[in-house]
Amino acid sequence: MKFEVVQGRKSENDKLVRIWAYGEVLSFRDLLFILGHYFRSEEDYYPKPKYEGSTMLLKAILEIYSGIPLETVLRKYQLHRKTSRTVVVEVSK
Repeated sequence: MKFEVVQGRKSENDKLVRIWAYGEVLSFRDLLFILGHYFRSEEDYYPKPKYEGSTMLLKAILEIYSGIPLETVLRKYQLHRKTSRTVVVEVSK
């Protein structure tokens, strides 16, 4: 799996993580690496105390963990308009 941290569009310190997986499994290490970059980026663009910074991202993650449907969480945090649909490929057995 290859990760590339690239410049985002929000600010000078906004970073995005590009992923090339080639069929590899996303590990917890990979996931935490990605989340770390997103948390830092949110803190920079939405600094506390004026904004919630990465706290909103953590709240959204906790709602997914709690079983709230993805589409509901995306709408609540106004993320549905910022991303393309998630494509899930299911392999039949």
